[in-house]
Amino acid sequence: MENYLLERKLSEESRDLHNRAAESVFVLQTMLSKYLTRFPDFTDHSFLHSMNVLDYCNRIIGDDQIKKLNPEECYVLIMGCYLHDIGMGINNHDFAEFSEAMDFGDYFDYHDGADDAATVRAFHNEYSGLFIRKYSKIFDIPSEEMTRAIIQVSRGHRKTDLFNRSEFGDIHAGDAVIRTAYLAAVMRLADEIDVASDRNPILLFGNKTLTEEVSIVEFGLHESIMQVDVGADAVTLHTRPKSDEYRLRIEALTDKISNTLNYCRTVAEQTSDLRIRQNKVLIKEWD
Repeated sequence: MENYLLERKLSEESRDLHNRAAESVFVLQTMLSKYLTRFPDFTDHSFLHSMNVLDYCNRIIGDDQIKKLNPEECYVLIMGCYLHDIGMGINNHDFAEFSEAMDFGDYFDYHDGADDAATVRAFHNEYSGLFIRKYSKIFDIPSEEMTRAIIQVSRGHRKTDLFNRSEFGDIHAGDAVIRTAYLAAVMRLADEIDVASDRNPILLFGNKTLTEEVSIVEFGLHESIMQVDVGADAVTLHTRPKSDEYRLRIEALTDKISNTLNYCRTVAEQTSDLRIRQNKVLIKEWD
């Protein structure tokens, strides 16, 4: 069984960190739904998505490797799973405050008409990091080192360079060493493979507001993927394409996931003594 491995190990080896995480999860159930204010038609970034990501992390790591993690790493990864998308639901005050501190690079040179929602979407991992920093006391994170590790693992779920050791180096928290690059790689892959139909807010919140063509296509892609399995050596997409068009879109998505998988495998190999076991992405027709 590869369910709840992180949670179980944390409970057994550090009741204090387990209790801190459990209390944070209780608070986050409501907070994570705030993304719907800006993104009513967007794929699920709620508490349910966070739970899926955590479940996939457990399956990616597996029972043998979970033994190599210390409880601090389990805590950081669990918290990262629940907090990595918290930036999607920030309020207008925090958006303005955080934007002042952000480095947007040349984004606005190529996205001159980007509104607040588009900016949040493009940089939500960075907004998540700033949110965690500002509200770390709400989540009762026990130290500055732990806070920094959670921020980096959360930020690392997209776009960031996980090979950059100045940003994703090992963090010492007391006697523990937190391997942030490996943890971020696992979560980036877990986030990437949460593409099955239960990620679709049409099924969760109703479909009357879905009007944009891009959203309709995106939701149709999710509806064509019935289930995602993570095995010892492969990620398998079980699919029932809505049309031949979606068959091609599934193939393109599979290539994208494969690229992420290969990147994350290499990060794990080059930055830690841990590994990502899965080495291929398969498509299987749903019976």
